[in-house]
Amino acid sequence: MSRIRILLAEDNPLHASKVEMLLDLLDYDLVGVGSTKAEVIQMHSELQPDLMIMDIELSDSSDGVKTAEAIHRDSKVPIIFLSSYEDRETISRALKTNPFAYLVKPVEKGNLQAAIELALAKSGVDVTPDNATEFNQVLLQNSFFVKSGSKLQKVKLEDVLWVEVAQDRYCDLVTKEKRFQVRSSLNHLEDKLDPSTFIRTHRTTIINLNHIDGIDEFEMVVEVNGHSLPLGNSYKSNFLNKLKMI
Repeated sequence: MSRIRILLAEDNPLHASKVEMLLDLLDYDLVGVGSTKAEVIQMHSELQPDLMIMDIELSDSSDGVKTAEAIHRDSKVPIIFLSSYEDRETISRALKTNPFAYLVKPVEKGNLQAAIELALAKSGVDVTPDNATEFNQVLLQNSFFVKSGSKLQKVKLEDVLWVEVAQDRYCDLVTKEKRFQVRSSLNHLEDKLDPSTFIRTHRTTIINLNHIDGIDEFEMVVEVNGHSLPLGNSYKSNFLNKLKMI
């Protein structure tokens, strides 16, 4: 599954590092960072990113607006402008290049996410659930951080009993105490989860093997924490083979 590839034009190392960290959290692929007009144009030509984030003030007196104009002579890549300035003159110059968004520093995760999703949607880049980033969770090595109200709540993967489809583009992470809804397809979550622990048992369900209490092959269900979860015919053989291996 390919990730959206983004090229950043930013001459301030601290700002570049923050944007890089945010893009990583949002599951985007930062393919490069350029700091001058010439460098950015060359990197765009070589890397062919899906989207660019362009600081208006680059090093060596380079101008991000003019750089965007030069790139758009040969490419329709969506560009999001980044600036420390909110004055009308700067914004007006930027608007002449038809940017897909304009962000004012310091950049925050929510604003960056919204700007990227809007730019991709407006430009026609495919952001179906399987390659879209989730708005409300970040997967780390051994845990999810799931948005619950205004907070991010840590959910350990070992505590997840199963994952099931909730509605279009959403899934529920089910623990003994609570259900956490995340914006993601089940296929996307399956790609992220450890296959030695989590296994697909149905088109709507992924189960944590460590929490299985029993299997009823006649009823075609898997018992987990007092719940009967569906076992699909097309998943049964792989599921039972996995159990025999452990």
